[in-house]
Amino acid sequence: MSVRINLGAKILDYNSGLKTENIPLEYFKYNILISEGDQTERSALLSHILNQIYERVTNIGVLLIKLNSNENTNLYHLDRVYEYGDPNLEIPYFFGNALSSVHREHFERCINAVFGFHFEMSIVIGCLLLHYKIGKFPSSVIDFLEDLKNYLIKNPYSEDFTESNVRSIEKAINFIQEDPILERTLWMSLDLPKWLRLWSEGKKVCIDLSECSLHYQRILVPLLLQAVKNHTHIKNSNIPIGIVVLEGADNLLKKPPHDEHRKNYAMNRDYYQKIEEENYFLTKEQIEEVFGDNDYLFNVQLENVFNDLIFDELNDRNISLITVCGDSSKIYDHFRDHSQIKINLD
Repeated sequence: MSVRINLGAKILDYNSGLKTENIPLEYFKYNILISEGDQTERSALLSHILNQIYERVTNIGVLLIKLNSNENTNLYHLDRVYEYGDPNLEIPYFFGNALSSVHREHFERCINAVFGFHFEMSIVIGCLLLHYKIGKFPSSVIDFLEDLKNYLIKNPYSEDFTESNVRSIEKAINFIQEDPILERTLWMSLDLPKWLRLWSEGKKVCIDLSECSLHYQRILVPLLLQAVKNHTHIKNSNIPIGIVVLEGADNLLKKPPHDEHRKNYAMNRDYYQKIEEENYFLTKEQIEEVFGDNDYLFNVQLENVFNDLIFDELNDRNISLITVCGDSSKIYDHFRDHSQIKINLD
């Protein structure tokens, strides 16, 4: 008989068309969205769901990524909690034994997004990667960024493009160097990170990033999910092989003001067309000026990376995502539109 999980609220069973509180574990292959209500209610419901999985399916790992501070961690009966700053917490900027073309493409997009580089820098990163031997990335993300800067200087495109992106890379390097903990956390070792090993063995693991700034979370979470993706093979399964939870995801997944961007883009049409006629491209600074958003490249690329990682990569690997937020209308549309199970506590 199939294991069934009580959701604590009735939802539509999209197979039978009937409302039910108890769903088969197989449904957890699909994404779940818990929203509205207050934080205490959402935490209580999440713990109710997770604790049933702990008791009834002991071999499915749960990775709880905490993004908001609360004192409810004890509700989840976790095997291991890693807080930011824990010397045993490693979130490698790249993890994998082989740099396949697919891994390389995903890595390029992910690095571009978390550091807000120019769109075309993904091509430069791809060219740099061809110079690394398989599996021989620099251990430090600082060394990788230094290699990227030096490669761009030695292989310049235009003067404006090179100068603009060298500034971006140096800004990223300085940001990481300002926090030795961040630099250490992003260190890449040859061994499997302990949290990833525990999760893959069916343990219930929490990575608590609630004390991190939003900027830190936007760097760490995509790289964390990239490590999960690179470690997990695509396989057929009737039930999820693992669960990832984003708790308190409102700020991390806040969707960019696309309508405002389009409005600013239309208003500045003459400006950008003239520049493109002369130089064939806009620099990072010019793109941000055209769209009226200093974080434009950061925001729009990060949204695409999350969508690709979760709705293509994790789902292909039968890894279920549970997203917990306050207002689902303000997060990325994909998380609302592509969650087959939605629990609204309002």
